[in-house]
Amino acid sequence: MQPEPPPEPRARTDRRRRPTGPWDAFRPRGRRGRNRRADERREPYFVDRIDTPTFILAVLLLVLTIVDGAVTLLLLGAGCEEVNPAMGYLLSRGPLHFLLGKYALTTAGLPFLLIFRNFTLFRTRFRVGYLLPVFVGLYLILLGYQIALMSRPPDFARLGAPARVTIVEGPR
Repeated sequence: MQPEPPPEPRARTDRRRRPTGPWDAFRPRGRRGRNRRADERREPYFVDRIDTPTFILAVLLLVLTIVDGAVTLLLLGAGCEEVNPAMGYLLSRGPLHFLLGKYALTTAGLPFLLIFRNFTLFRTRFRVGYLLPVFVGLYLILLGYQIALMSRPPDFARLGAPARVTIVEGPR
């Protein structure tokens, strides 16, 4: 009587038969954070999880969107104008519509940046995921510009002209 061999561990169905799809990033139990082999990373691929730095950048982008909207409303109260026609339309509907619309436009595009972040743009080496830090940087530059506008005297900020300095000489 011979002992029965142990069951083959690979006898179960292969989970890799179906490739990772774009909507698998929203599954709660995904495990793939990136391709295992370096040569596989050169090709576009989907992942199941978002790494921590990418998550932080995504949250920061959402926060900066709201901060930009609030600062824009403050600047509009000081006499500045909105130059973006889409945001101008939302402003005509009211400040709540403006803030919600600004936030909704950002949150509508963010999933595409996260899902397709390992794909290249226009057959170059530039990946979609590189756009997220670029957008965060642009928002930081925009907020710096808005803060500089807020520090100007109110009548010059309304006119959009550079601040003039008048030098008054004292008695001789």
